[in-house]
Amino acid sequence: MYGFSGDRSKAVCYFGKTNNDIVFPAAGLAVVQDISSGKQRFFGGVEKEKDADKYQKDWPFHQDDVTSLDIAGGEQRNIVATGECGKMATVHVWDSNTMSSIAQFNLGPTSKGVAALSISPCQRYVAAVDQSNDHTMYIYNVQRKKMLLTLSAGSDAIANIQWSKKPNDLKFVAVTSRSI
Repeated sequence: MYGFSGDRSKAVCYFGKTNNDIVFPAAGLAVVQDISSGKQRFFGGVEKEKDADKYQKDWPFHQDDVTSLDIAGGEQRNIVATGECGKMATVHVWDSNTMSSIAQFNLGPTSKGVAALSISPCQRYVAAVDQSNDHTMYIYNVQRKKMLLTLSAGSDAIANIQWSKKPNDLKFVAVTSRSI
């Protein structure tokens, strides 16, 4: 894969579990690249039938450009969360070692895509905010594969979300151009 989807998003290139891997988005894929060999592995990239609809319900990978990416901290730096743009925006949580899905969440038809997301250090929760006019925020439980909370985050677009790095501390911040 040639290219890097950094034009719409900030903070979407990370080192993987070892500092020999980098993880980044490119179009509708998430790429894990071995720095020393240059070999790449992909989350996504499954072909659809030529006449299939662009968006299909419960598709196992992203169906539009990946706009947000975050990697869990600590010892589990192989757990990755990615979010996409589009009318059927989804958040995927996956393992960068096996390139397999752990959980998938649909933001709903009014979301217009994922503006920012973050996975908690304990890997149990994902916070995401959409690109709708209400900037709806979602909290998902990864293990139970369900949404726990949804609320309007106000009129300012959220540019970034970060969980506290303290173990078992479930506080997080959302950053806009005018406030934290």
